[in-house]
Amino acid sequence: MYSHTQSPTSDRILGASLAAFSILAVGFSAFVVGYTLTRTSLQENTTNANAVHDDVIPHQATLWQPVGE
Repeated sequence: MYSHTQSPTSDRILGASLAAFSILAVGFSAFVVGYTLTRTSLQENTTNANAVHDDVIPHQATLWQPVGE
């Protein structure tokens, strides 16, 4: 057990390296979660936007299509 008040240089370097790695790991994890949630949300919105609604009136050109045939 250490009785000194100062840590050796290697302990400080190891601590700083672990702290930097932890910060990067948490940041990367937050990015992955945010990216995944955003992609999921956009996918749901695209699916809902492509749904056919019965209360939507089609464009005039499609209403006159049978006349030209």
